[in-house]
Amino acid sequence: MSNTVSKVHFSKEVIEQIKVDKLDGILAEDNFTIIDVRSPQGIESQGSIPGAINIPLEEVKTQIDNRSENPASILNSGGPFLFCCTGGVMSYMAAIHAQENGIPNVYNLEGGHSAWKNLKTA
Repeated sequence: MSNTVSKVHFSKEVIEQIKVDKLDGILAEDNFTIIDVRSPQGIESQGSIPGAINIPLEEVKTQIDNRSENPASILNSGGPFLFCCTGGVMSYMAAIHAQENGIPNVYNLEGGHSAWKNLKTA
């Protein structure tokens, strides 16, 4: 048996999923801060949700960890925050990290940008 370290992160947090068919209403009401955790290259090639703020996954984790040192951080606004990415997995990880670190009102876009884009073209 090898001496390996598990890299699996287990969390007690449950992040509420927002279905893509609700996104147009959220955009119209403009009451969520939408954080897209994809790389700038991903956004350039795939497009973006109107009004979304791009903070790549590793950077958003750093900003969450250091938000007490930066009172002006968007992550100190109280939310609600809707995290998104291409398919909903990376954004779910960002949302868990946010919630575990005391950020309230955290949600994830179920299926991500791809599901929203597919809904718009259907």
